[in-house]
Amino acid sequence: MTEKATLAGQPGKREQLTKFACLDCRRVFKRPVAHTGKRNWPRPVEVRRCPSCRGDAYLMSSDFKAPPRDDLKRWEVVSYLVRSGMPYFRIYEPVPLAVVHGHPKARPKGVTAALREAGPYPETMAEAIAFAARYRSQAQPIVWSDD
Repeated sequence: MTEKATLAGQPGKREQLTKFACLDCRRVFKRPVAHTGKRNWPRPVEVRRCPSCRGDAYLMSSDFKAPPRDDLKRWEVVSYLVRSGMPYFRIYEPVPLAVVHGHPKARPKGVTAALREAGPYPETMAEAIAFAARYRSQAQPIVWSDD
């Protein structure tokens, strides 16, 4: 195991690799990212240089499944969502407590709100525009890295 592949001060532990997607050459690659926190927890969208084309590559959720490179329409949807601050991290929406727990007396003590995962990410541009508008409040900021 090389020195570069281990975390500083923790021999035997590898750095966590995270997905990045280049929207120009439509490639996905993995790179180490510091302070990853919880898996699929929204965080600022880090932008790095693509090793293939030197374009901008965006941090993606581990749930992201890249479309085939020649499927330009689906990559256009991915590009729109990512540049809107939604790189396929899980999106949650509030749910009325009555739906989750029924009668108020059946609700566990201290529970004041409930969330559920929003449906799947859109696959067409019209759906993507509506999705981005609906969940705009959960969009993540985009931050350029020095890499």
